[in-house]
Amino acid sequence: MTDKTATQPVSDLYDVFTHMLLRFWSENLHYGYWLSDDDDSSVDVATDRLTDLLIERLALQPGQRMLDVGCGIGMPALRLAGTVEADITGVTINSGQAQEANARAAAAGLSHRVRFDHADAMALPYPDDSFDAVWAFESLMHMERSQALAEMKRVLRPGGRLVIADTCQHEPTKPEYQGALDDAQANFAIVDLPSIDGYRDLITGTGLELDELLDVSEHTKRTLGLMADGAREHRSALEEQFGDEARQLIEVLVHPVSLQPEFGYLVATAHKAS
Repeated sequence: MTDKTATQPVSDLYDVFTHMLLRFWSENLHYGYWLSDDDDSSVDVATDRLTDLLIERLALQPGQRMLDVGCGIGMPALRLAGTVEADITGVTINSGQAQEANARAAAAGLSHRVRFDHADAMALPYPDDSFDAVWAFESLMHMERSQALAEMKRVLRPGGRLVIADTCQHEPTKPEYQGALDDAQANFAIVDLPSIDGYRDLITGTGLELDELLDVSEHTKRTLGLMADGAREHRSALEEQFGDEARQLIEVLVHPVSLQPEFGYLVATAHKAS
């Protein structure tokens, strides 16, 4: 059963933040991946590139079943569906996102094998051993990671693959930024950020077998600065449309704490033992 006390802040966040990102970022509601400091790729290209990095590591095969944990409006799952004839299910705690994702699947002619459910990823409504592969694309930052990983392991079939894209923290936050970080975590419903080593312990502690832990911070670091630029550009219109909710989120996005090198990004690949 869904714990509404725990999940409501996340759902409320995306009632507003989904539409904000569509206005100033991309239909991909996640970080971008740039090849180098000289790479002038657009946000759409960079976000697709990060999706492709996950698709490559997932290695989904025709006829297999895949679960997208925290699917948003479904764009990464639909891009995945365009690469392989597989059955894909997405799950999101926000009902509006689920409706939008299903509408996009229908528009793409993919509803026969791609669907999106409104459900709690911390208590997945699927039987044990249901999926050949699972990914969590920037969704675990909103969850108690150990419990979420245990749920993903439960629904994975023996030998099944797991790919995670998540934010991390390389070093402790400077004291002068701690208050701003606390505000960011509260406004964006973010739990504590683990270190790289902490992530390794999280995965193996759940009983999953870690295959790769890739630090891509240098390739994703441009994201928050560009989001801040977009938020500033559209600030007046967003605050007029969404009021105080937008104002609080924009204040976090434009604060320099988001640009600190202590914050990073990782991609983890693991599997469930056969």
